[in-house]
Amino acid sequence: MLDEAMREFWTRGYHATSIPKLESAMGISRQSIYDSFDSKQSLFLQVLKHYHRNVIIKNLASIADAESPKQAICQYFAARAEDALNNGEIQGCLVTNSIAELAQHNKAVCDQTNITLQYMKKVFQDSVTRAKELKEVSQNIDVESTADLLVNSAQGLFVLSRMNVTKSSVTGVVKQIERLLAK
Repeated sequence: MLDEAMREFWTRGYHATSIPKLESAMGISRQSIYDSFDSKQSLFLQVLKHYHRNVIIKNLASIADAESPKQAICQYFAARAEDALNNGEIQGCLVTNSIAELAQHNKAVCDQTNITLQYMKKVFQDSVTRAKELKEVSQNIDVESTADLLVNSAQGLFVLSRMNVTKSSVTGVVKQIERLLAK
């Protein structure tokens, strides 16, 4: 059920996702939604947690476990660039979309999306630290600011994916990340 609710919110956004659309997608009644989740916002927060566990952690797992952290980071961005170019029904990142739509005025959404951004930063920090230890990147690279830049670059690619983005613009981002991580 959370997968179906996630797809609705991810496709339409919070405000444009109605309870009848959720009923249809989840295959349950309005009352069952309220019995299970109390409110649309509570369901949405559960969806954000589900997305973190099942999309974010999964997409970053190859970086966290990589023999070559530098190569894994570059592959991650190449995959996100490909996602940006193949924007179908679902566009962008649910976290990025939620930040843009709700976080400024909704503390619970802000807190939950911040957990995901901090997780992303930690994965990138750990990977850049490992790349530095393995001498894959310059010893002068600032790990924390590089991790911040990588998080922001990923989020930027997700924003671009909501537009008619050109291949050169997204591949340019990937090339800049490769240059950043060059020795």
